[in-house]
Amino acid sequence: MSRILFTAAGCARCSIVKKFMRGSGIAFEEHDVGGDGKERFGQFYRANRSAIFRGRDGIEFPVLAEDAAIRQGVAVIIGHLHAGTRLDGFIGRSGLSKGWVGGLHVSGGDPAAKDALVAVLGFLKKNGLKLQLDTDGRRASVLKTLLEQGLGDRVIMDLKGPQALYSALVGEAIDAGEVLRTMQLVTRFPEYRFETTVAPVRRPGGDPVAVSYLTPAEIEEAARWLKEATGSHKQPYLLRPFDPQACSEDGFKSVERLPANALFRYRSAARKHQVLTESENAPW
Repeated sequence: MSRILFTAAGCARCSIVKKFMRGSGIAFEEHDVGGDGKERFGQFYRANRSAIFRGRDGIEFPVLAEDAAIRQGVAVIIGHLHAGTRLDGFIGRSGLSKGWVGGLHVSGGDPAAKDALVAVLGFLKKNGLKLQLDTDGRRASVLKTLLEQGLGDRVIMDLKGPQALYSALVGEAIDAGEVLRTMQLVTRFPEYRFETTVAPVRRPGGDPVAVSYLTPAEIEEAARWLKEATGSHKQPYLLRPFDPQACSEDGFKSVERLPANALFRYRSAARKHQVLTESENAPW
């Protein structure tokens, strides 16, 4: 198997990946994109542009080319090398820098791969990286294990909405008790916050099924549930606007955006039960 690792000079995350590969006896060919490997990476990038993420700060390194597969970022690469595709649901693109690793989706993976996830996150933590986890209430047992292992410096919970609508918002049947346990676990991490996107939801009973935004009263119910689950009305709670164009679900792309000032009503409703509620300004 051919493995080519593209690295950048002074890249701490590149050094961590190389340390893992050497410690695991994984052979690879390294090319420094700022040195002798510049031309080779340029050719590689042009041939694989759609598969390589490039953000505002440029391309995230390291990048691993393993035969036909391309993996990018410290957590993604180490997760792949350690467990193949078994951690793909748990580990995605980070989007964080300055010592932080994100894209760690507690609710997205297979609980049967929990031990592999612990091993990968433990290696990242041991090598000086801080871990930001996210959850939507599913896989509470995985979150509990990460808490017990000290593998989570910050947790962001996507509290989808009120209990009565949670399954509809997540898109699958979900145990409300598991969401409640997750809320309680989140508050035990060093840093945490809760977020709710004021999103559209499919309302049952209509033909065709009606789609409408969560209402201020439903956001109030979500805030009440958070208070009851955690025993506190002073949790850090952020309301976010829904962006149809950024939504991956085609059925919601045609939904009209809420007015830019609409979140004030939602914030006022949520503050009846969570007094620290803030709203994020819409980007449009």
